[in-house]
Amino acid sequence: MCGIAGIVAFKQNKQSIVSAVERMTNAQVHRGPDDSGVKILSDTNPVTVFGHRRLSVIDLSSAGRQPMYDPETDCWITYNGELYNYRTLRSELREKGRTFRTDTDTEVILNAYAEWNKSCVDRFRGIFAFAIWDNIRKRLFLTRDQMGVKPLYYYIYNGSIIFASEVRSMLASGFIDRKINYKGLQSYLTYGSVQDPYTLVKGIHSLGPGTYLSCQNNEYKYRTYWQIPLPDGQQTHGKKDIYPETLCHLTDAISSQLVADVPLGVFLSGGIDSTVIAAIVREVSSSEVKTLSIVFDEDTYDERKYSRLAAEYLGTDHTELLFQSSDIKNNLRVALASFDQPSIDGLNTYFISKVAKEAGLTVALSGVGGDEVFGGYDGFRKNIALQRIGLAVASFPFVFRKSIGAALHNFGWDDGYRRYSDLFDLSCHPYFISRRLFSERQLEKILTPEFFIESHNWEPERFNKLESNASNFDRINQLSYFELQMYMLSTLLRDTDQMSMAHALEVRVPFIDHKLVEYMFTIPGRLKIDKEWSKPLLTKSLNGRIPAEVIFRKKKGFELPFDVWFRDVLYKDMQDCFKSNGEHGIFGRNSLSLLWEKFLKKQISWSRVWSIFMLKTWLSRHRITV
Repeated sequence: MCGIAGIVAFKQNKQSIVSAVERMTNAQVHRGPDDSGVKILSDTNPVTVFGHRRLSVIDLSSAGRQPMYDPETDCWITYNGELYNYRTLRSELREKGRTFRTDTDTEVILNAYAEWNKSCVDRFRGIFAFAIWDNIRKRLFLTRDQMGVKPLYYYIYNGSIIFASEVRSMLASGFIDRKINYKGLQSYLTYGSVQDPYTLVKGIHSLGPGTYLSCQNNEYKYRTYWQIPLPDGQQTHGKKDIYPETLCHLTDAISSQLVADVPLGVFLSGGIDSTVIAAIVREVSSSEVKTLSIVFDEDTYDERKYSRLAAEYLGTDHTELLFQSSDIKNNLRVALASFDQPSIDGLNTYFISKVAKEAGLTVALSGVGGDEVFGGYDGFRKNIALQRIGLAVASFPFVFRKSIGAALHNFGWDDGYRRYSDLFDLSCHPYFISRRLFSERQLEKILTPEFFIESHNWEPERFNKLESNASNFDRINQLSYFELQMYMLSTLLRDTDQMSMAHALEVRVPFIDHKLVEYMFTIPGRLKIDKEWSKPLLTKSLNGRIPAEVIFRKKKGFELPFDVWFRDVLYKDMQDCFKSNGEHGIFGRNSLSLLWEKFLKKQISWSRVWSIFMLKTWLSRHRITV
């Protein structure tokens, strides 16, 4: 896992481009502390310079240094990720006459590009974002993995392009105005994270998952090479053979991600998802399995009973980190500085990644995606209930709906009232409403009129396409599709990447292996939900390999006790943030102090005030202006 950067520029001084890429590369030292490189690939129009920061995971020798060059094809690559099937591909390419000088997956990608051109991505299984400069064609090729696990940002100006693994690396180039992206910010306030393809900086975009961008002769071409398959009418699975078949796909996905030349472990919370991964790793691995968990003094949030039980049942080498309120106070500034883009999630991953690195690991497997792919948590049932209410509401006359919605909204800021008031608007699918942090009516109250008018119609075309595609699925698979394309992509995966890479830790997410996802969407939703069993396709497929206490325990997400800390150890930091409203020209007079009062009176959840604190902190740190 690494950090990449580069510029392809026309009519600009070569030395200024080199200096810019050096700054971009240095801004990502946390992503790759093992090695670095900046190379001029073309010194005539277009001037092309690549940069790289390396975290060594496969072939730790200097032979894996990047940017890497293929003299036979005159191509260069800078690459962030892991190609899990690189050994299989290398054997296939050798049979076709390709030669190799290293044992890296980087060189496999270069040879695959030489053999299959842009369609090489159709053969890759892994997590990746890379850029190839084809010196013969004078073409830049940028691409990102199928599910969007690894980030890739770009900025196009005057026919030139800048790209990097992080937004702050892009800003370090010095070529980008630090102006706020209104639509990106509105998406953040609506959902608690900036929604792909936006960022908070005007002009910087995120390349979509399963997409590549090629640039040649000042022409930019985008192509989606993979997407979650829509139903084809072939969902014929029956209960008789589905569990062993699911276990086979699970084992294949997890075992494929154990390739590494460095220490590897598993995050173990004591929930179903992490316990399933640990169980399969224990079964297929020939070496002792390391597991890690965070424990708390606050009983409401502590899960050590289940993580210990799972570790003992599986016989893993288990490490616990006792996390206290003083730890977040002492580490808050450095943790906040690790956010490449703000999010209401992420701090939990920061601290578990910290203990994983301190325990000597370079790679860790996470249960991220288990809920979204296998139909977990109560959210699926709640969303189905919301859909039913939405269908009933649709039968009401429009004027009647608007009146009821406004009345519910004015009744209070409570989450329940907000959700139901939004339902009466029927402006989008109930799923989008269920994921909202602030409704449009609420944003109108806290934002300045000018900012609200500029940004309120922010939804990208991608959202309309998602809603159209989702209509082809049954209700359970529809929710899974939304979760993977929104919450997973723009919150969980981004937070996992930015917080783990803050510690130079590579986190792998086998539940969203794209081959496993393809299989899961061939299964009817009715088989993913059970009245007695949580996530039956996971739990029944394991057939006694995980303890029953883990399966039938009450579901609890991995959360930090923010509500407690905001009223105690972080009280002064939070209060200082909400005393001031006027910065950035975003929030209306007294709107934030009123929001803080509502939190103290327990009228709104901690996530609302945390989102504002995160936003203001990030904008100030990166000197972003309106």
